[in-house]
Amino acid sequence: MKKFFVDNIYNADQSITIKEFTKLPEDLFSKEIEMSSEFGICSILDTETTGLDHKKDEIIEIAIRKWVYHKKDHYLVKPIEEYSQLNEPVNNEISTIITGITGITKEDVKGKKIDWNKVAQLIAESDFILAHNAAFDRPMIEAIPQIKEISASKFWTCSFKQVDWASKGFISSKQELLSIFHGFHYSGHRALTDVDALANLLMQGDYLKEILANAKVKQVSVNCVKAPFDAKDLLKSKSFFWNAPKKFWSKLVAENELEEITSFLTSEVYPKGRMTAEFDTIELRDRFKA
Repeated sequence: MKKFFVDNIYNADQSITIKEFTKLPEDLFSKEIEMSSEFGICSILDTETTGLDHKKDEIIEIAIRKWVYHKKDHYLVKPIEEYSQLNEPVNNEISTIITGITGITKEDVKGKKIDWNKVAQLIAESDFILAHNAAFDRPMIEAIPQIKEISASKFWTCSFKQVDWASKGFISSKQELLSIFHGFHYSGHRALTDVDALANLLMQGDYLKEILANAKVKQVSVNCVKAPFDAKDLLKSKSFFWNAPKKFWSKLVAENELEEITSFLTSEVYPKGRMTAEFDTIELRDRFKA
C-alpha cells in the first residue's frame, strides 16, 4: 500500500484515523494573493443527473468552483467564486434509485432552475475545467445548447483518468475511496460537496501536476475494426474496451505508444498482413467528449 496511506492513516496502535470533511478550510479563502502571470484560473465541476445517457437524461444539480492555481508548479492556491444549483428536469423523472444515490428528491428540485448563463460565464473565465469523471460530466454539460460552444473551446481534465492511481498503490480510482485512503470521508453525491472534496483530495499530493502533464500528451484512439472474435480475451487483457454502438474493441493510447500497440495488433490479434485497425488522433480540446 502507498506509503502516504500508512504514514497518515494508521496510528501507532494500528487504529485508523479518518476525519470528516464538510467544507474547505477558511484559511484557504482568506489567503492574500496578488494576481499576476504566475497564476491562472481553473474550475472544478460536478453534475448530478437523472441517469447516465447524455442524449436523454438531464442534469438535476450542478456545482462549479473557481480556483486560483499556480501555472508553473501546478497546484491549487485559493478557492474563489462558486455556483451551485438544483434543477427540475423537464422530460425525466427522478427515480428512487437516483434519489438513493444523490439524496435529491422530486420535491427538492421543484421550481428550481440552473442559470446556464452563469455556468457559461464561469467556464469562459477558466483556463481548464476539471472533473473526477470528465467523460461523464462533459457530455452532460455539452448537451446544453448555451454551454456547448464555450465548453468545446476549453481544455477538460480528469482526475479519474489522468492520475495513475494504481501505480501509487491505490486499489480504486473512485473518489470516495481515494478520499478515505487520504484520511477523510464526506457525504458524497451532492455536487458542491463532491467538488470541494475533490479539491481537498488533489491538495494531498502532486496530483494536479500529474493531471496537467497528462493533459498535454496527445492521444490516439485505437479501434480494432473487424478484429477476430477469438481475440477478445487478448484485447481485454490489454485494457481494450468494447464499443457496443460501433461494435469494435477500442483503447486510448499515448502517441508514443503507437509503435508498440501496432506491433501487438499485427503479431497477435490480426492475421499477418491483414490488420484493419483504425487510428484516430484525439485533439487536446476534444478529450472526454461524447
